[in-house]
Amino acid sequence: MGTLNKKIGFIGGGQMGEAIIKGLISAGLFMGDDIYVNVATDKRIQYMTEKYGVKVIKVTEGKGYDIIVDECDIIVLAVKPQVLKGVLEAIKDLPLREEHLIISIVGGVKTSAIEKYADKTPVIRVMPNTPMLVNAGASGIALGSRAKEKDGELALTIFKALGIAYLVPEHLIDPLTSVSGCGPAYAYLMIEAMTDGGVEMGLTRDMATTLAAQTLMGAAKMVLETKEHPGKLKDNVCSPGGSTIAGVHALERGGFRGIVMNAVEAGKIRMEEVGKKAE
Repeated sequence: MGTLNKKIGFIGGGQMGEAIIKGLISAGLFMGDDIYVNVATDKRIQYMTEKYGVKVIKVTEGKGYDIIVDECDIIVLAVKPQVLKGVLEAIKDLPLREEHLIISIVGGVKTSAIEKYADKTPVIRVMPNTPMLVNAGASGIALGSRAKEKDGELALTIFKALGIAYLVPEHLIDPLTSVSGCGPAYAYLMIEAMTDGGVEMGLTRDMATTLAAQTLMGAAKMVLETKEHPGKLKDNVCSPGGSTIAGVHALERGGFRGIVMNAVEAGKIRMEEVGKKAE
């Protein structure tokens, strides 16, 4: 896949912004010179410049966004929800055009809230996740009221280069986020718990961690590649009277599936709360 021959600017160069930048460069969609990033500290400027070769602009007292707007075709809002309103206030008087595309990865904030600050510019909302750092991301994409089919296709091209991506109605973005956005943390907890169990049984921590992580990765790959229902794959591992079914019983006795479902629901509810506060 070749470069898109566009320039992309990130307002916010934190963990998620960096994950996207790394993935875009790795996928060959953008060269370092085609990527602009707004950051707030000199330390971050040095880090992003040296590691990725991107053009970094320091933001001070709301100044510095003009370069992103002037130079870039795609503007990615990659800030925390609590500071988004200040950013939007700062860019609303800049020369945003119909040809621009705003992509927001700000959790919980609807496209309609952003469109108020950009009269003509199409807005797309994307919820990515941190495994994009290793090109194994999962993203949901929702079009705002002014976004056209070509805008959605561009967003899909970008985020499919970083993993998988779905175009969904906006009301499904928060539920999707509670699965794929929050889900890596739940997987890390599972890996940590399995590691601790292995250590208790006598394995070294390094060995137990590698075994647990590889096991989760392999199980996920089985689901994706075989297209079998996870329940059937689980049944295939559970021999009658065996150790696996005994372990599954222990998990179910602790309410494992119900607890995970509760976590997904809690993530969605919190995302909605965050979005309301940010508007």
